[in-house]
Amino acid sequence: MAKQPKLDMPEIEAAPAKESEKKVNKTSKKPTKKRRSIGKFFRDIISELKKVSWASFKRNKDNSGVLGQTGVVLLVTLFFMVVIALFDTGLMELLKLLLNAA
Repeated sequence: MAKQPKLDMPEIEAAPAKESEKKVNKTSKKPTKKRRSIGKFFRDIISELKKVSWASFKRNKDNSGVLGQTGVVLLVTLFFMVVIALFDTGLMELLKLLLNAA
């Protein structure tokens, strides 16, 4: 086996931690970084949900409403479920015929 040449890698020094990133010692009542980030996470979620354009529940002239859209989704899902079931049944019967012939 040939020896692999040793590569010279530069040393990387860690940057000093910021005061806000350091965990507070356990005797202090201040929240740690993890608690602040969880609170910020939920505040961000609420903020984003307020920006969402929610569909109206009832039908109006502009759209079919949530119930109408749900009905369309259920019909399309049912249609493809039937198509896949028929395809699966057909392939299973074909496999049975091939195994019986062998």
